[in-house]
Amino acid sequence: MAIVYDVTEGNGNGPATTLEQLGVNSLSMIYVYTTSFPCPSGDIRSIVPAQVRLITQFASAASNLFNQAKTTAPSSSSNQNARTSQQADDGDDGSIKTMFSRKVLEKPSMLKALTENMFFRLKNEAHKLAFQLPDLVERFTQNKDQTYKEFEAFFRSYIEEEVHKEEIIQNNPNSAEAKMFLEARRNKELINEQYVHSMTHHPEDMIAVTMLYINLTINGVPVKAFIDSGAQKSIMSMACAERCNLNGLIDRRFQSMARGVGGLEKIEGKIHLCDVKVEDAHFSCPFEVMNRREMDLLIGLNVLRKHGCCINLKTSRLEFGNGTSTPFLQSHEIDSHLKEIMALPEEEMHIDEAGPSS
Repeated sequence: MAIVYDVTEGNGNGPATTLEQLGVNSLSMIYVYTTSFPCPSGDIRSIVPAQVRLITQFASAASNLFNQAKTTAPSSSSNQNARTSQQADDGDDGSIKTMFSRKVLEKPSMLKALTENMFFRLKNEAHKLAFQLPDLVERFTQNKDQTYKEFEAFFRSYIEEEVHKEEIIQNNPNSAEAKMFLEARRNKELINEQYVHSMTHHPEDMIAVTMLYINLTINGVPVKAFIDSGAQKSIMSMACAERCNLNGLIDRRFQSMARGVGGLEKIEGKIHLCDVKVEDAHFSCPFEVMNRREMDLLIGLNVLRKHGCCINLKTSRLEFGNGTSTPFLQSHEIDSHLKEIMALPEEEMHIDEAGPSS
């Protein structure tokens, strides 16, 4: 048994509604979503909490499950017409199949009503259509500022394309073109089935995985370090080096350029021996110093190997070869840390093309 619960304000329910009032029992799976949630605005570096990050996709999947359950539920003949009318607004499979027909193109009044409805929905609630009409939503978002007049021509052309595909499949199903269209349709259906199955049975797979950070101390200054076993070297930001009073220990003879995912970045120098305290143990670590602001400290493979570290995901701890272990940070701790770093004033990076100096 699956229950979809929309807690959006104005829908008759609210945060105070109990599970008993919803009819939820121990054998039920409950899908809770809302379209009323605070979402930070700003540049691409804005930090969105993990609970909010995928709310749109989750709401779309939950709404789709609700519509499927509603269309398969038995209904009396007295409300059949009302249900048919509701389908046009909900965008279920039945109304979509009717939408892409020659009948719609041949009846101006029907086409006009459908165009007006789709224009409003794509402008205001495109995420609700993304599951049933991904191609239409994708093409619309490429020019979502188009006027209604422009949309009329665009939408008619889209319907004509879909009708043309359907007629080829019906009239000549053995042709290469028909087989190509059928294969594309089957692939879309399979993708949708897998998506619904994933959201139903493995919703945790749709949540962004929390990266691995630990707490440590350098020169008495608390630092949150990012654990990255895929990085060859360990990196310290210049801002972190300044906070920990390590400027005088930067060997600037080791200036060079490093190529990473973000492109070329300048290495300002190297700290050969940095005393790092984790829990009650001290570790000697080398760090390349860079003008990065997205993280204070990155513990790479060189340090992890040197101290025999084990990333234990079962216990969610970083274990050192000497028996020391420390827990990985929770998502809210990481988000607050990243907010602090991103709020730092932007500093200019002076790229020196010279290689290692003597």
